[in-house]
Amino acid sequence: MNVLIVDDSKIVRRVLSNTVRRYFKAPEWNELNLFEAEDGLEAMAQMKKEKVDIMLLDWNMPNMTGEEVVEAVRANKDWNKTRIVMATTEGAKANVLKMIKKGANGYMVKPFQEENIFKTLANITARMPK
Repeated sequence: MNVLIVDDSKIVRRVLSNTVRRYFKAPEWNELNLFEAEDGLEAMAQMKKEKVDIMLLDWNMPNMTGEEVVEAVRANKDWNKTRIVMATTEGAKANVLKMIKKGANGYMVKPFQEENIFKTLANITARMPK
């Protein structure tokens, strides 16, 4: 499983990385490759290097917004199987719902709670081909 975490906050990337590692420690997951990017441009560069199964994507970032990343991923036929989970604050849910219409597969609300991240990952991975 290749997971890309995209957020301009190093602390948020660290929290998500640690939580994702704990989730994918379960026996049914053979291997986890975890990548990080601090903005949308880095995310696009990483997508060109590695197949990404799941992207955890911040909405508000410099250089390239979460919205622009969703649009770029969905416009590329090689990336259309990547599952995108938007991360947002409670007040920005309307933006995430807009992104779901554009092709995001789900969302998580900041501040993150491990239980909610686990539920989101379970929902996303349940809909992925094994």
